[in-house]
Amino acid sequence: MMKKIFALFVVSLLLCSCFETEKNPQRALSPLVFGNSENFVAFDVETSKTPEELALGLMFRKSLPENQGMIFLFPKPTQTAFWMKNTYLPLDMIFVNEKMQISGIVSQAQPLSEKLIYSPPHTIAVIELNAGTAERTNLRRGMKVSHQELISRQN
Repeated sequence: MMKKIFALFVVSLLLCSCFETEKNPQRALSPLVFGNSENFVAFDVETSKTPEELALGLMFRKSLPENQGMIFLFPKPTQTAFWMKNTYLPLDMIFVNEKMQISGIVSQAQPLSEKLIYSPPHTIAVIELNAGTAERTNLRRGMKVSHQELISRQN
């Protein structure tokens, strides 16, 4: 009897794990570049801009490839807040202002935390990358950010 209960428990855990991944499958990727033509770092990012996509973010994901991330786009400059609820991955958050420059960086956001992480004022986008990426790639305040959605908003 205990073996049957244990087996059912294991199967239910596996099913829940699969269900969580299905709740947030990877979306299409687009290129994002930090820096300029002489000194740059490039990533492929998923785009979140609808209210549902902004709320979901990278929740329930169990992994994120090293050169990938997610960009959150806001319809107008704002100060926003993020949390890591249901987010299993430690992340770096890079905040972008209306000059398309990095205006702030939060490194090593704690997985599953409900503590609010506030952006600087006038944020138009937030980019989430694997924790440690900002330091490893030498991202700094003031660096230019280029992404097709940001460019189209300026035209």
